[in-house]
Amino acid sequence: MSSSKEDLRVSIETMSDWSHIKANCAQAAKTSLAKELVLAGLSESSALSQHLDQFIQNTFRLAQPNLRVNGQSFDERVEDDIEPFDEALDRHVWSLHDQRLGLQKTIATTRRTEPWKIEKTLLGSLEQNHKLDGLESEFNDSQEHLTMGIDGVEDLQPEVEDALLQTTAWAQELSQSIPNQTERTARLQNVTTELKRR
Repeated sequence: MSSSKEDLRVSIETMSDWSHIKANCAQAAKTSLAKELVLAGLSESSALSQHLDQFIQNTFRLAQPNLRVNGQSFDERVEDDIEPFDEALDRHVWSLHDQRLGLQKTIATTRRTEPWKIEKTLLGSLEQNHKLDGLESEFNDSQEHLTMGIDGVEDLQPEVEDALLQTTAWAQELSQSIPNQTERTARLQNVTTELKRR
């Protein structure tokens, strides 16, 4: 059933409602004709009544394709003993259907875009790890050269020795904290990704 076509139809509950509407319209038209004949000073004519009845019948016959009786089109209706059609439930079902289509579109879009974002994040993280590894190895090499030079020179001033020892301690702290900081960065990116999904 196409919802746009069905929305344009007039809904009634039962065929007895349709018969009641037809009878009320016919009665109103006949009353109006009688008043007009009285105002015009004419007597009631059976020919005019027959034409009016024919006009009313044709009007309702033309209106039938635009009716829904108990949720079914007038032409496709079955017996009146079926359960009444629930318009609110029908609208709710169609809104859920539209919502489902929207969510499926969102899922499809996410499936197309998220892997690229994850790949980009992982490549950036790996590149950063390689840079940090390179810096760490350069630092360790320079630290070894400094240590060899310190062994050969015994008359260094105490301030220089303290500075070298402090620098060495910092280097060791840095080499230990780099993996921790890399792990924290990865966790932060995961949490950020999860928050964006919500």
